[in-house]
Amino acid sequence: MMTSIKQHIITSAVCLAAVIAAANNAQAQVTTVVYYSFNIPIAKVVPNPCTTNGFTLVSGTMSVAITALQQTAFQLSASVTSTGSGKDVTVDGLPLIVGAGPDYAYSSDAGALSTFPGGVPTYFEHTLRVTDWFVRSSPVLTGDSYVVRTYFRFKYNNGVPSAPVIETISVACE
Repeated sequence: MMTSIKQHIITSAVCLAAVIAAANNAQAQVTTVVYYSFNIPIAKVVPNPCTTNGFTLVSGTMSVAITALQQTAFQLSASVTSTGSGKDVTVDGLPLIVGAGPDYAYSSDAGALSTFPGGVPTYFEHTLRVTDWFVRSSPVLTGDSYVVRTYFRFKYNNGVPSAPVIETISVACE
């Protein structure tokens, strides 16, 4: 009878250890994803650096997506995509009646990925540069293509992202 009780205790201990080990292995393989995205309508007047006293009314859409992924390591990713057009305007944003060229078209796609093998960071921030190329919608080169660079600051507290903030915007004739 004593042998039967010992066997039962040993068998129970082995089963309990197997259940605990399986639970720990299953926990290590759990994937957690936090994802959010939003679209921002764009309507702004920017200086055209390729012309004297020229301005462009920019209209379009910017899409921002932020993902936090917990697997074996913790990953944060951010992406920004934009598309739109631009018209020659006065400093007040009124369309030019004389001297306007063909409309501009622009687009961009930028992203960043950060991996933390030790787990979720308590605080993390990074800057993402988005470059929009403004090119006239014309079969003939007009020589006034330019770029608008927007720098976004992304901040995360305990792996939770906050809304990105625009740090700076620069315009250059290229």
